[in-house]
Amino acid sequence: MTFLAPSVLWLLSFISIPLIIHFWNRFKVDEVNFSSIMFLEKLESNAIYRLQLKKIAILILRVLFISSLVMMLAQPVTKGFIPGWLAGEQDSSLIILIDNSASMSVINKGRTFLDISKNESFALLSEFNDNTQIIISQTCPPKVVFRGKNNDPDIRNAIKYIEPTNDHDNLWTFIDDIISSENITGAIKECIVFSDFMHSPDSSFNNSLGNYANWKFYFITPGNVSSNLGIVNVSTVDRIKTLNQLIKLDTDIKNSGYKKKQNVPVELLFNNRRVGQVISEFDPGIRKSFLFQAYPSEAGILESIMALPEDDYLLDNNWYQIMPIMKQIRIGVIGSSLEEISLIEMIIRSIDPENTFLTVNKSVQSKINRLFLNEFDMAIIHNINSITEEGAHDLERFLKKGGGVIWFQGDSSKEDFHSDMYSKLGFPEQIKKINSGDGIFQTNVSNKQFDLLKDLQKRTLQKELPEIFNYINVKLSSNHTVHWTLNNKDPLLLEFSIGTGNIFYFSTLLDLGWNDLPIRGMVVPLIYRLIILTGTDEINTAPVLINESKVITIKESELMKKWEVLSPSGKIELIVPNYDNESIEILNTDELGIYKVLSEGEHFTSFPTRLHYKEYIKPIIDNNFIASFISEDQIRWMNINSDFSQVFSNIRHGKSLWEIFLIVALIFLLGETILSAPKVENLRFKQN
Repeated sequence: MTFLAPSVLWLLSFISIPLIIHFWNRFKVDEVNFSSIMFLEKLESNAIYRLQLKKIAILILRVLFISSLVMMLAQPVTKGFIPGWLAGEQDSSLIILIDNSASMSVINKGRTFLDISKNESFALLSEFNDNTQIIISQTCPPKVVFRGKNNDPDIRNAIKYIEPTNDHDNLWTFIDDIISSENITGAIKECIVFSDFMHSPDSSFNNSLGNYANWKFYFITPGNVSSNLGIVNVSTVDRIKTLNQLIKLDTDIKNSGYKKKQNVPVELLFNNRRVGQVISEFDPGIRKSFLFQAYPSEAGILESIMALPEDDYLLDNNWYQIMPIMKQIRIGVIGSSLEEISLIEMIIRSIDPENTFLTVNKSVQSKINRLFLNEFDMAIIHNINSITEEGAHDLERFLKKGGGVIWFQGDSSKEDFHSDMYSKLGFPEQIKKINSGDGIFQTNVSNKQFDLLKDLQKRTLQKELPEIFNYINVKLSSNHTVHWTLNNKDPLLLEFSIGTGNIFYFSTLLDLGWNDLPIRGMVVPLIYRLIILTGTDEINTAPVLINESKVITIKESELMKKWEVLSPSGKIELIVPNYDNESIEILNTDELGIYKVLSEGEHFTSFPTRLHYKEYIKPIIDNNFIASFISEDQIRWMNINSDFSQVFSNIRHGKSLWEIFLIVALIFLLGETILSAPKVENLRFKQN
């Protein structure tokens, strides 16, 4: 047992008053004249003894009454988290940290976890002295919203105006930062954290353990998630997306609540039109996968939404995805001779005879000094003999802006290519030209999941694979993915990327002296698919996480146009282009959904925002795990319930015992009153 107000224990000195009175009366002798001793003779010795015991009992009851009353005033409590005399009278400092990340928008009995936490933090303020130094902070973005004393009238408004966000938090890092950076003094240092505690601290949390030695932590969870289904991931099975090809979406959904969900519709929408639906049930903790297939309805920007019904957590019910179905692809063809370029152009015309989908610009260059590719979506480069430093830099800029390249390597030495082609761009180094002599090299598809050949029938594919007479043996590195090989395991077709741009690299030429690929039936669908993969603008439509900036690349000729961004909620923001980088940067992406980029009021492109992986609902972390970072003696875990304030007070101070001492004091007072009251028969005798 301890006391919240031990200073009042000096009042115990008042127990000396009945003691003084008792002994004073004992030594004080009053002379009484009796006319007869007949009454004294009637007194028996045991009656005198009982009278003396009665006086002692009354004395004890008075002492106990005063003692109980003083103990009650000293506010006795059982042993609590904070020693009673410290909590009651010493200087103290308090940090209240309120998690306002996306996951705190879970609804529990009509209120969000954040609102519940804010309301309870109001109530807890009364548990601390007016002079307690208090720091109140939010996690998203990390910010101290109040710094002052508990009696400051602004403290409640500071808590009230903490707003919900769709952002993610780094809770443990922020706890570490605020304790380390703030100049916090006081005999008592306490930290109250309201959060859902779904993620454990990482190893870096160990580096500041010394900062927590004098701290007491209260980790408070607002509740459990009752009903929640979340879309964990949606991924496209095929990279090639055209009007005449099914789009296949692999979808993962998890029940992260503790209630079983039955007859749940899962819907797929293309441009706000439902194109697929399944009905399923989900047991708690179970994850299911579904495969949706649908044709795009039209060319252009395809806005895809995978949707679930509303539940206790809305932010993981929809998965937004943008898939460009190209209306037109602009191709730059560069070759060392007009004959080579004509062959490539003939293949392209076989793909698009009416010249409505693919536009071609030809350039004969055997040696590249500069590459002007800004106006193209992709480039086909065939049998180039050399490239300068400026040309390599032009190619690097084109690729980093999302451009794509199909490269056919001819017989040229690596010394003819600037070293940046290998060190910066990651091109494979040419070793030597290999000739089959009187024989041929057969080819094998080494990557069975490769989109170029995956949909072709196996029997047809074996007949259509080309025979190779000449090729360039190249040196591979870890960033190269080999899709097609020769029967001697040397690569025929490999893929690598620079920034967001892809390069498909052939170690042979489209030349009958090198192979018979130009006369194979597969050459047209092969080149078509390569053009789609390299020419599709996926950099502008790629998703970003909530509150991450988004860069949209634009052509130089479009820089002077008026650029605007339409948010999912309908807010329009004017964007000024970056003229040096030929792009626009969108900084405000704090909403979950699809942002539309407008050029002169017309739809230019779209991109989705995604919820951070930390904000998908998970069970609370194991409490024992935190004990490996902070001593168990410094931590108290609590759940918010209907009597939370009283529970918190009992944990912090210990359970209050003053009511017990009050009852005991009243019992002692009642006993003293009964014992000291005169008897009725004695009063009657006296009257007679």
